[in-house]
Amino acid sequence: MDRERTVIVGGGEAGLIAAAHLERASETNVVVVSNSRYHVFSFLLYDVIAGAPSCRARLNLAHAFRGKDVTFVRDVVEGLDTTENRIDLRSGALHFDTLLIALGGVTKYDIDDREHVLDVRTDVREIRNGANAPDIQRIVVVGGGPVGVETTATLSSITDDVDVGLISSSRRLLPDFPQRASRIAERILRRRDVDLRMAAQVTGVTANDVVLDGATELSDLTVWAGGVRPNPVIENFDLARSDQGLRVDSRLRCCGVDDVYAVGDVVDYPGKVTDGYAAGLEARTAAKNVLRELRGRRLKDLDVRWHPRAVYLGEDTALLTINGLVHCGRSPKLLRDLAIALYLFYWRRVY
Repeated sequence: MDRERTVIVGGGEAGLIAAAHLERASETNVVVVSNSRYHVFSFLLYDVIAGAPSCRARLNLAHAFRGKDVTFVRDVVEGLDTTENRIDLRSGALHFDTLLIALGGVTKYDIDDREHVLDVRTDVREIRNGANAPDIQRIVVVGGGPVGVETTATLSSITDDVDVGLISSSRRLLPDFPQRASRIAERILRRRDVDLRMAAQVTGVTANDVVLDGATELSDLTVWAGGVRPNPVIENFDLARSDQGLRVDSRLRCCGVDDVYAVGDVVDYPGKVTDGYAAGLEARTAAKNVLRELRGRRLKDLDVRWHPRAVYLGEDTALLTINGLVHCGRSPKLLRDLAIALYLFYWRRVY
């Protein structure tokens, strides 16, 4: 009897984890659809800014799935029809028995004109080159979340003669973290002469300035490291959604349908945390539920009781929080580096 087809749309962190889990079980034909040839490891972008070759932060998807029971399709997703179990691609239609949506998010901008900003998620080489350019005297990072903090920490560690500033719309850095974590991050960045501007809304960026409400900040190089919003292609899907993403139940099934799951930055549920660990946990849970459904077993709820979060603070320092507990220093940095090394070894050597 032919195996059912599980289609995963999205070749990011969550999509890769789900595909690997399903492929090992060998109970369904797995198809991965991505519009990119590569997956970029976001946690390595800071190494690229610091001088590492950009190829180190990329994983060739076709190579990753070579020799595995996974079909990789490079195409652009344009729509979804759940009544016919059909994904509409730019090149045609693809039918599925089960669908797992892992399309991720895109950078959320608070300004209309983005001509004079660089996006840390897509323009990392330009940021590195700009930071080392002789005419750059001041760099401003916009965004006080983990991405903004790590970007700022990296730039302040590699530039001696350049002023680095960070502007956040929140009243404290890392607003989703415990307050103690915010205080530690602010203290360390200030110690490194980072100019912090809190509770400030950026309304525009020019070639030499960042425009705030009623004021301007000098900036030779502006890096946007704000939050993310769900991939806008989901607006073409016939699925329930909110402004924060596709609505899913506790088992990560899209509300109103039984054979469509969604994970990562593209989903919305009570208590949702947007980071790599959460996306991976969601991906594994959804993949396990796909297999449970095939086996006729009861589905399980997403369990997020244990949620470690690490933030790089430059040089040999990192911040680690686990369910409200906060630790900062060399040990969290070593644990972070070890976790990254093991993860890369898995994808490049083992899987």
